[in-house]
Amino acid sequence: MLKNYVKTALRNLWREKGSTIINLSGLTLGVTSSLVLFLLINHHMNYDVYHANSDRIYRVVTDSDGNNGRNHTPGVPTVFAEAFRNDFPEAEEVIFMSYRAGSLITIPQPQGEAKKYEEKKGVTFAQPNFFKIFNRKILIGDAGKGLDEPNEAIVSKKSALKYFGKEDATGEVLKYDNREYKITAVMEDAPSNTDLPFDVMLSYITIKKEKDEEGWGGIWSDEQCYFKLKEKVKVAELEKRMPAFYKKYHTEENRHNQAFIIQPLREIHFDNRYSNYNYSTISRQMLLALSVIAVFLVLTASINFINLTTAEAIKRSKEVGIRKSLGSSRGQLIRQFLGETSLVTFLAVLLALGCTQLALGFLNPFLELDLSLDFLSGKMLWIFLITIATAVALLSGLYPSMVVSGFKVTQALKNQINDRNSSGYNLRRSLVVLQFFISQFFMIGTLVLIQQMRYFQTKELGFKKDAIITVPIPEHETPSKGDGSSKMRALREELLRLSGVEKISLSNTPPSSGSTSNTNFGIEGSNESYRTQVKQVDGQYLDLFGLELVSGNNILDLDTARGFIVNEKLASTVGFKDPREIIGKKMKVWGRELQVVGVVKDFHTVSLRDPIEPTVMFNRIRGYDVMSVKLNSATMQDAIRQIQPRWEAAFPNFIFSYQFMDDQIAEFYESEQRMSVLLSVFTTMAIFIGCLGLFGLATFMANQKTKEIGVRKVLGASVESIVLLFSKEYIKLIFIGFVLAAPVAWYVMDQWLNEFAFKITIGPDIFLTAIGLTLLIAILTVGYRSLKAAIVNPAQSLKSE
Repeated sequence: MLKNYVKTALRNLWREKGSTIINLSGLTLGVTSSLVLFLLINHHMNYDVYHANSDRIYRVVTDSDGNNGRNHTPGVPTVFAEAFRNDFPEAEEVIFMSYRAGSLITIPQPQGEAKKYEEKKGVTFAQPNFFKIFNRKILIGDAGKGLDEPNEAIVSKKSALKYFGKEDATGEVLKYDNREYKITAVMEDAPSNTDLPFDVMLSYITIKKEKDEEGWGGIWSDEQCYFKLKEKVKVAELEKRMPAFYKKYHTEENRHNQAFIIQPLREIHFDNRYSNYNYSTISRQMLLALSVIAVFLVLTASINFINLTTAEAIKRSKEVGIRKSLGSSRGQLIRQFLGETSLVTFLAVLLALGCTQLALGFLNPFLELDLSLDFLSGKMLWIFLITIATAVALLSGLYPSMVVSGFKVTQALKNQINDRNSSGYNLRRSLVVLQFFISQFFMIGTLVLIQQMRYFQTKELGFKKDAIITVPIPEHETPSKGDGSSKMRALREELLRLSGVEKISLSNTPPSSGSTSNTNFGIEGSNESYRTQVKQVDGQYLDLFGLELVSGNNILDLDTARGFIVNEKLASTVGFKDPREIIGKKMKVWGRELQVVGVVKDFHTVSLRDPIEPTVMFNRIRGYDVMSVKLNSATMQDAIRQIQPRWEAAFPNFIFSYQFMDDQIAEFYESEQRMSVLLSVFTTMAIFIGCLGLFGLATFMANQKTKEIGVRKVLGASVESIVLLFSKEYIKLIFIGFVLAAPVAWYVMDQWLNEFAFKITIGPDIFLTAIGLTLLIAILTVGYRSLKAAIVNPAQSLKSE
């Protein structure tokens, strides 16, 4: 019996090759898209879950009141961990880590110049009990003693091979920040799904004394505290005591309502408020949205299958009538048609696996991930494939098989079943509406995303960014004593003499940066304490970046501050409606009490997600980390080639690098840019799958109405009227889908836009573009098949049976 079912299914699928190809193509695209999204979602959902007792691991973060609501940072004071360990015995292990991004590692050589490596993943100073909290296998050496003495290091296997050409690097020496560290152990490489991606770990005790001197005052986001809770202890017990713990170590008034918050390890990757050591998070809402997209794409492909199968069921009515008259039960007919569906679904899943493998070759470099079809250890992959295959087979095949098997024998044998009296007719209309609801929802969302990205790229930021590069200053300097011994200033003067170099400025960061420094400040005439961003700049900073003074004067090009420049936002925050009123007022920042000498127009210091913050600028050579260089746009590459050897001569122990300001700003929106590309691809998929279905239905209608078309042409109907006859039904259904999709898409995308302080307004142009594009694509799809049917010679049409 099974053999007979298979033979019959193959014969029927082969006979209707056109429908089979359309169904197979649609299902393959739908399953491929959902499989890619599954791999992406599964990757993110498994961040750091591999740690034993991950449900007992937590991080302590800091919240405080800011000028625009609550501020959030993952950092805590350097002395926090030791106090926490003493006051909370419920914590089994407590660790403090101090991370340094973008670090330079040098490997001393017996002869010749030392080898230099720029570690993009940075280095971290950690304590030896790191390995008692987190699962990171030590391959060579002792984890318990690897970081317990000053100037010790543990490196990953790939770093050992990179630095020394061998896995066993114990006893070797590496150099970081002018200190030598002896390698005491080698650990396994970090997995791709961790927010603790360290390849080089240095002993925290090396810098503990200087860090302890910072006390409770300063907080840096990359200095974080983790702990593992003892078994059977509830974290709520610790949370209740955190306010009292804060008061114990902060005797001054808590003006900014600062608080220490306990965050579960499993939430770190999904909490956009706080950063992590990858500087990358993804919200659970975004993963949910990707899941919905995956379901929608499979649903769209299944709708094609249902529509075409129920439409073509009329052609098989005689077959059903004969089978029923010969004794076939309805159950047998259902099994037969489900078998055909299952066979197509099975082939679609196999093709989807191949397409997914090809897609990952492009997707992994784009997303900077390492997704793969891991059948050996990917239990969830097997579950997904079996679930998707079963769901698609049932979703696509169950209703059509019920429709076909339900034909009455007498009507079927007499060919009295037609498209409109078939029970699948109204369902097909509804499913076409659903299909284009999904397609237009995607299209509207994609258009909003693209417009928001264009807004990011074109909005005036309040400063110049074209043809400007930033070059790191790897060595800090103290104020000179009048002997002109500043290396960075000497380099600046030398580079200014190069052709193609127009202006140069020294600072801690350019105007807009992912790295910010914040502090409290007070101002003359007020007892209030305010928050501000701090920028340490030289006298050329305003001129190079085109920051516009609205009142007062620029600062001089000195090593230490003699006055402050503030932005308009700071002036308004402290109560001055007219920026000129703040000139001459004394401010106290970082212990310095100086006058405000100038006010600049507001400019964006961070991404457009956040509102403009109060900002103060002043001289401080100790804090200069970046040299910003304005180049002549016609000779930029030649100028960079001349800059490199001079920079390397000034800093021979470091690696020369630079970045264009445009690229730095674009990095703010990297995740949105990637999402817009992904959404564009999946929107194209959804529309293409929908149009495949429309093409199939139009083909079926043309075949059903061949004789009608011939009669109409004989009676004088034009080609245009026949094309309209085919198209008007689908145009009406597309409009219904649009009317349903537009308000839903507007609401969803409006909620997404609310995440940004600066955003576009969703206008009617987006909706008109969406419906226009959808109609154009659908009309071309249906129109092609309709036109082909309309231009056939009536003599041939009338001979059709």
